[in-house]
Order: sequence, then C-alpha cells, then structure tokens
Amino acid sequence: MPRIYVASLTDYNHGELHGEWIDADQDPDAIQDDVNAMLATSPTAKRYGGKAEEWAIHDYDDFGGIELGEWESFERVSALASLLRDKPAALVAHFMGDGHDLEDIPDLISDRLMGEYDESTELKAVAAHNYEQLEGREDIPEDIRAHLGAVAEAMAHDDINGGGLYTVEVRGPSGASFYVLSMN
Repeated sequence: MPRIYVASLTDYNHGELHGEWIDADQDPDAIQDDVNAMLATSPTAKRYGGKAEEWAIHDYDDFGGIELGEWESFERVSALASLLRDKPAALVAHFMGDGHDLEDIPDLISDRLMGEYDESTELKAVAAHNYEQLEGREDIPEDIRAHLGAVAEAMAHDDINGGGLYTVEVRGPSGASFYVLSMN
C-alpha cells in the first residue's frame, strides 16, 4: 500500500522529528486531514505555544520506483496511489518516465499491454506472447503447428527489431518477468 511520511517542519526546524506515515491511497482531503491531525500534536508548537502549519514529505513507500518531492501535492500523491492500486507499478513508472500525464496512463496500459510473461529474456517473453497468438489460430496447417515455437521466436526477432512490440522488465526475488507492449 503506497504511503507517505509527512513531517512537521516546525519540529524539524527545532531539531525534533515529528511526523506520521499516512496512507496515500485515499482522497486528497483525507490526506490533508491526517496531516492536520499530525501537526496538531506538534511537541514544539505545544512547548512554545504556537501552531504547526508547515509540513514536508520526508519519505514514501510502495510507489514502484516513482519519486516524490518534499512538497508534492496531495492530489498527485492520491492519484498515483490510486493508479498503483489498479495498474502494475512498473508500467506506471514506465509511462511516467516517457512523459505521459497520469490521467492518460490507464488507457495507455489498457491499449498497449499484450501480457506478462515469466521468461528470462525479452526475446523469450515476446516469443511466448507470439506463441499464444499463433496457438489460438485455426488457419495454421497441422504440419506447421509442430514448428510454432520456432515461428514465434522468428516473429519475436522481427517484432523487437522492427518496433512492433517492446517490453518492460520487472526484476523480483524469483527472477525476471516481462510486460509485452505494442508500440501503439
């Protein structure tokens, strides 16, 4: 679950650490309410009789490699968390890295994602995708079906080199997997 650590700058500027981990997958107003509740318990403000009002995001977790700034808007934090709840983090980060707007990313993923494959290389992942596509076709003669693996791999070379398909690699504890995407 994506979350942010929001710190009170009143306390930080007085050498104290005061903040809270806040669930990012909620409405921006709810995030602000959680921040306001944290600021209301500021030890520095209580000590000096003031009010803590300033905050900064000092840490974050489970945003799939997407970086957040100290003063990221809660609207963006909430939108990212919601998107990461519904879509693979690697693909969200990939499309954000390409400069796409957050609101366009769900459609891009839906339109371009061809599948996820637990394979060791990009070529094998695209070949696995092609094999699935070929295997379901009824117009392929029976004597060719015995060679679908080789045909799928030859097609994968063309797809990768010709720009028809590409992959986004995901590395995990059990090895690599690949999302296969179409170029458009």
